Amino acid sequence: MIQSFLQLSKNKKWLIFLGLFAFIGGLFCIRNGHEWGDDFALYLSQANAILKGNTGELAKYNTWSMQHSDGTIGPYLYPPGYPLFLTIYLKIFPFNWVGIKIFQWIFYLLGGVAFYYLISSFKVKLPPNWVFYVLAIVLIHPKIVEFSDRLMSDLWFIVTVYLFFYFLYTTEFSKISKLFLIGLSLILAAFTRVNGFILVGSWWIHILVDQDDNKLKFRDFMKSIPFVLVVFAFRKIDNQYESNHVDLMSSVTFSSIWSNIVMYFQQIGQYAIWHLGFVKTTGYVFAFILLFYFGFALKSIERLKVFAPVLVWIAFDFILIVLWPIAQGTRFLLPIIPFVIWIAVVGFNDWIENQKLNRWISLICICLLVLQSLATMTFCRFFFNANKVIGSLQTDIYDKVKLIVDDNDIIAFDKPRWLHLVTDKKAIRKQSDSSFFKSSASYWLVTNKNIYSGSNNKKTDNRLDSIYGNADFTLYRRNDLKRIK
Repeated sequence: MIQSFLQLSKNKKWLIFLGLFAFIGGLFCIRNGHEWGDDFALYLSQANAILKGNTGELAKYNTWSMQHSDGTIGPYLYPPGYPLFLTIYLKIFPFNWVGIKIFQWIFYLLGGVAFYYLISSFKVKLPPNWVFYVLAIVLIHPKIVEFSDRLMSDLWFIVTVYLFFYFLYTTEFSKISKLFLIGLSLILAAFTRVNGFILVGSWWIHILVDQDDNKLKFRDFMKSIPFVLVVFAFRKIDNQYESNHVDLMSSVTFSSIWSNIVMYFQQIGQYAIWHLGFVKTTGYVFAFILLFYFGFALKSIERLKVFAPVLVWIAFDFILIVLWPIAQGTRFLLPIIPFVIWIAVVGFNDWIENQKLNRWISLICICLLVLQSLATMTFCRFFFNANKVIGSLQTDIYDKVKLIVDDNDIIAFDKPRWLHLVTDKKAIRKQSDSSFFKSSASYWLVTNKNIYSGSNNKKTDNRLDSIYGNADFTLYRRNDLKRIK
């Protein structure tokens, strides 16, 4: 594949241009530090634990922390796929925010090559102008470029999906190599996200529609079983660390499902035009347009058969997303949106028979995408810095926490996984005064302004003594703990 890619690059300079543009776009968005969440903290903690061989200790500690925190922050441990990916960098280099993000971004761009080969060599052909556009959606879409600055499992997971479908449809490898590569990408996807197991269905559907001989179907099905057993064996083991996440399914209602369907439907439409879709109605309009051309692309039984594995992935992943009671926004849609737009573009290409007009429309779409990507790059580099976790004020308070809080004491903080990673102190989250005073926490670290609303967050309870603070943080020690039995 690499040799083919190098040969192709000589003939199609646009591919090199697009890759370089995407790489530079990511560099513009990548900053030192991280946004103010702490999913990334657990991923980093798990990667460090894998390297040190103490994942069991981390699981025990984080289970305790999550069980004593208010709300559901996250699972006791994440699936190990993304932490294992991070260990590749951490094994070779000392931790550096910018370095590890660039490493992840380069890997994602290389994964985009697999998606390119999927759509350019697919049985249903697209002209080069539309191949360029669909690949641009994958590499330089503002949301994707923005994600270069986040240490989250999203980009890694998307690459495993790209690889799976490329290996599923390609004819470049021997049967044994292809079987192994499909199985490996399936396992990597399932080891990264729960919904990765849906790809099992895509694989089996492909076996069903790709072969006419029932004996060959049964043979290929049996060959897939060892890889599928690995996936389901892992899911059984991993469920113990996600039980608090699974418990959230008890809060699913028809209202939450419908609300998610409407929201995600609108976001799929908005994704195709992004900044131009800032009005919700525009998102709905484009979602219906995409849906129309998506359906038009599947106008024959042959089309349905050839796209069937992809359709299984889109349909069942979307079902899981809308069932999940906590809305996560566009990032949950990222693994399916490129496939939705790709199939819709196939339908649009069929619909517009005037090839000159078709090329002009694709050129306009590409130009709009490039302009929006440039706007995002400029905004991220010169006007917005998402970092909230490192800086002089943060380092100051972390140093004081390490100095003041005893290893046996418990400290409450809104982002307990990050605080534990950076200070090695036992941390939990408490969202109200009453909950805090019912806990065994001796200290409470608060941001002086609520990170979501901007409202004042300082405490005035006489059971709390302010023992240290700076412009952003205040550390309180409770003086009533001796009365708690």
